[in-house]
Amino acid sequence: MEKAADGRIGILRGWLVWERRGRGNKVLLAISVSLAAFITGAFVWAIFNPVPGDYSRYFLLTWVWGLCIPALLFGMAEWKTSPLRKGRERGRYWVLLYVGALLIVTRALNMFLYHAP
Repeated sequence: MEKAADGRIGILRGWLVWERRGRGNKVLLAISVSLAAFITGAFVWAIFNPVPGDYSRYFLLTWVWGLCIPALLFGMAEWKTSPLRKGRERGRYWVLLYVGALLIVTRALNMFLYHAP
């Protein structure tokens, strides 16, 4: 069982090129991914618990949507300092692409789920 867990973690660490990243780059990546995970979780919750016309929830999710901006800024800083960028390796844009997609999709979801009836 431990080998399977080590294998999955090893694959993830290899995909993230974790060993080649500096401490600052790891922090930027962790912050960006954490914000993206929080935003994703909030909107997954909102999809399963819609309340059309609830202005307070609309406002709250607009605030959560606004967290995409710091996530993008941390993602851009991570990209700029990334060893993947310097080596022109594959996978160097995944954080920026994911948060950019969140920016578009979550805004559309918020307007769709909480429109006035």
